[in-house]
Amino acid sequence: MKSIATLILALLAAPALADDHSKPTNTDESAVELWVCNYQEGKSIADLRDWYKDFNGLSDNMENGNFRSWLWTPYFVSDLEGADVVVATAFPNLESMGQSMMEFFGGEETGALFARYETIVDCHGRELWMVEQTRN
Repeated sequence: MKSIATLILALLAAPALADDHSKPTNTDESAVELWVCNYQEGKSIADLRDWYKDFNGLSDNMENGNFRSWLWTPYFVSDLEGADVVVATAFPNLESMGQSMMEFFGGEETGALFARYETIVDCHGRELWMVEQTRN
């Protein structure tokens, strides 16, 4: 599941970052973080979508909210039981990713939001990929 999801993400995420405001400054690569997750008992994508409403509100007020996010639901993959959802976040570069992570995981309000995230999904995989756009 992880290999297929990351390949698909690599193919689709890079064009989404192609506009000028999010283009990396020193490289043509973007940093993409993947969290491979299963829903907690009784939870669903609806709960995760509701969580993202609050996440996006907080992210809009971050000093460095320069990232994009996707929810990937397996439809045709080699292992349909490997994950319920892949949570993907793309950053213009590693420096921007680090700044956003420090800000998100270092705040009291954002820490409480992440604790709520963990009641919705159990993530058993976390990966960082560098994505390079090869066609515009």
